[in-house]
Amino acid sequence: MPNSLIKNIAIDLKDQSTKVLLVENNDKFLFREDVISALSNEGIKISLGTTLKHRVDFELRDNELLLVLLSDSHQKYLEDIINKSKRYEFFFVKYVGSYHIPSIINEDLQTLEVLYKRNPVINLSKQETLAELKKIKALKPANAFNISLFKNAIESELNQPNIDWGTILNSISEGLTSTIGSEQYLAVVDVISNVNDAFQKELKNNYAQLKNSSAVKSPKIVSKILDYIDFNFHNDKIALIVVDGLSWWQYDLFRKKIGGLKQEGHVYSWLPSITQLSRQAIFKGDSPDRAYRQNPANEEKLWLNYWKSKGLNEFEIRYNHEKIHLENLSPLKRFALVFKDLDDYMHSSKDFTDLLKLTENWIVRSQIVEVINQLVKEDFKVFITSDHGNIQAKGWRSLKGREKLGTNKSGSRSERHIEYSEDWLKDELLTNNPDLNDSVVQEEQAIYFKNNYSFSSKESLVTHGGSHILEVLVPFIEISK
Repeated sequence: MPNSLIKNIAIDLKDQSTKVLLVENNDKFLFREDVISALSNEGIKISLGTTLKHRVDFELRDNELLLVLLSDSHQKYLEDIINKSKRYEFFFVKYVGSYHIPSIINEDLQTLEVLYKRNPVINLSKQETLAELKKIKALKPANAFNISLFKNAIESELNQPNIDWGTILNSISEGLTSTIGSEQYLAVVDVISNVNDAFQKELKNNYAQLKNSSAVKSPKIVSKILDYIDFNFHNDKIALIVVDGLSWWQYDLFRKKIGGLKQEGHVYSWLPSITQLSRQAIFKGDSPDRAYRQNPANEEKLWLNYWKSKGLNEFEIRYNHEKIHLENLSPLKRFALVFKDLDDYMHSSKDFTDLLKLTENWIVRSQIVEVINQLVKEDFKVFITSDHGNIQAKGWRSLKGREKLGTNKSGSRSERHIEYSEDWLKDELLTNNPDLNDSVVQEEQAIYFKNNYSFSSKESLVTHGGSHILEVLVPFIEISK
């Protein structure tokens, strides 16, 4: 037997003496994008998603490959599939059972291969497993990312008379995706901090004008997206995909897998960068109402009202939230799809290392690439955007006692933004905490951070709600055949 985790998994799957395998995998290890890619190199095609997706892959299967129809629970299959297949349950623990599984299951494949090869005879506790991980990571070769070139490229762009923030975003994205989880990450964060200082000056000088900017050539801010679509693509079939909490660097993880012709740009989120305001602005096509209650039903009403006001019939308009339905698309002219769970993963992450792994898994499990490609195939012009990005923040401190009086989180789970019911309550907080003044923006009764602080006591967390460049500049992508 080869001394390789992936190769032995491949051997076990192929040893089932069938060309179609119905695999249940509750620990979701096989759902990982990197695992799917590695197994494809071993002659195994993983199919996950809806029953319809399984059916398509079954009908179009290559008999030279093992087709694995993957699910995380027992799934019903039609009789013809069952007759030509075999059921199998996969457990990650079978291969690395000596370790504390929750501590290692999300590690990268390179690390898992090392763990597999070491294969201790005795079972290790959580603490012992983490100690072993620390040893392995200490031995990893230095990342090939060139910090000096990265820093020089950023500084060169920041010294231009007119800064190209799109170029900056691409550089930041490369820096983050190349160094998250490595020793070089902190050096990248320092450079991004300098970028954000420049970006805050940009916001102070120009953000207010964006709210009244023209949407003819391109939308500068999320509230202008619908006007841009209506003006330029009035007679086209449009699908607007809004991924809650998608930063540019996360989009970078799946951009190359999307087919069709892409025009890649960015828009500014509404400030403060909370869902209640910024996503409302997208679907309203106008400045948001602070009294608005954020929920899918209200969002759908905004979407319907905007397009009905442009002369469309209700049967030509559809809104999907989380559960995406790609049936009966022919009557549709305006289709909104909201992917919510990436934002949930973001709020559950302690740092960008967590979020990177969760995003990679989300790309596979959400099937966002497949959804986009299917819509393009159905002659939709597809737009991808987000209501806000995210930032790895650190705690300033939590509000205490009287400081919480009159606060209203505005339907947001953000810990970078608070809103008071009265001006004097906000003024009292700032008077009693003068160190806050250089770190926050004041807007009416709201206060939000512009650096990487948060109203929490956590050493590290991932959230949104402020005006940091990673929260504010979000993807706006056009895709067509």
